[in-house]
Amino acid sequence: MSRVFLVQQDGYTTPLERLECKNEDEELQTLLERNPDLLPGDQISPDTPIRWLLIKREMPVVSPASGETLWSVDFLLSDNFGIPTIVECKRANDPASRRAVVGQMLDYAANGRQYWTASEFRSHAQTTAGGEAELKRKIAELTESETPEEFFSKMEQNLRRSKLRLVFFLERSSHELRSIVEFLNDQFKDVDVMIVEARQYEQEGFRVVVPFLFGFTEQARVSKRESRAETVRSLPVKGEEPFWEAIQNSSVSEGAQEQIREFVNSIRKIPGYSLRWQISCLISIPDEVVPQKILFGIKRNGNLELYLAKWRPLDGRDLSPAQETSREAYFEAIRGLFALDESELKKVYPQVSAKDWVPKADQFLVELKTLTCFKATMSEGEA
Repeated sequence: MSRVFLVQQDGYTTPLERLECKNEDEELQTLLERNPDLLPGDQISPDTPIRWLLIKREMPVVSPASGETLWSVDFLLSDNFGIPTIVECKRANDPASRRAVVGQMLDYAANGRQYWTASEFRSHAQTTAGGEAELKRKIAELTESETPEEFFSKMEQNLRRSKLRLVFFLERSSHELRSIVEFLNDQFKDVDVMIVEARQYEQEGFRVVVPFLFGFTEQARVSKRESRAETVRSLPVKGEEPFWEAIQNSSVSEGAQEQIREFVNSIRKIPGYSLRWQISCLISIPDEVVPQKILFGIKRNGNLELYLAKWRPLDGRDLSPAQETSREAYFEAIRGLFALDESELKKVYPQVSAKDWVPKADQFLVELKTLTCFKATMSEGEA
């Protein structure tokens, strides 16, 4: 076992006492939540060091048998390349067997891959970050150029392709667990499995944490390098033409595809509205109606994604009385149109499937035009 020494002023060293964690929540989970860089990105990827965005602590996982939330992941993060990273914290003397811990992690990965979505990632990440503005700032720092829409779409795409990372976060790992992790890494092409030991020491009331990476060998890193390159090459191309190609290749019926085209063309004609072609088709609304522009998006699978976050108070500022009136009218309209219950309306980015919203596209257009009329009325009244 390696030791850590404190060098005194006289040049002599004092060995630091290595600690055993007694409280998993305080000494591992809270520690990692406040310091995600304890996952050593420079050891995982020396050539292009990894940085982290915390999506959620205690990320819910749905059971495929019941459709209900059965488990929760200790942490879900993403790296700067949009690769989902599941972290499970365990004390070295946890009574759970190593088989149970590994099986638990594989359960999380398998079911999260099936049920987690980009909108869910974004909703949780916004709450964790402390608001939309702070989330945008964090993603801008993480990626330098990507929007939240692009980042979380990429994250979902990586998840669907099983490009993800599984991390066991402990203060001390057994040789048996390291052997299992190395074996899994040899078998998986796209999934990285690793152990991070958060070795903890104490000296004169100060605690020192030294992270060590196990299980992700240089051989595993080289064998997976092409898979990482493939991830970058396979990212979806932005723009209108790729969007319609994706819609055409989706499971949406030809009749519904034509209705989506007609809906988008009608949006172009509404004064004040604008379209932005990213991975999704994003529809923006005049700032006078509601701050922060994007009202909703149409995804490449035909689903409608409602940007309800744009109707929430922003950075502590309340909506104006006129905006609040418009907000209530809009919420009432979409509640009735798309049969949204209160739990859906509380979500930041709820989705409505193509089969549920496309038949009501004409009615939705009427409501959108009403919002624009409200803008004109508000402007006249305020003038």
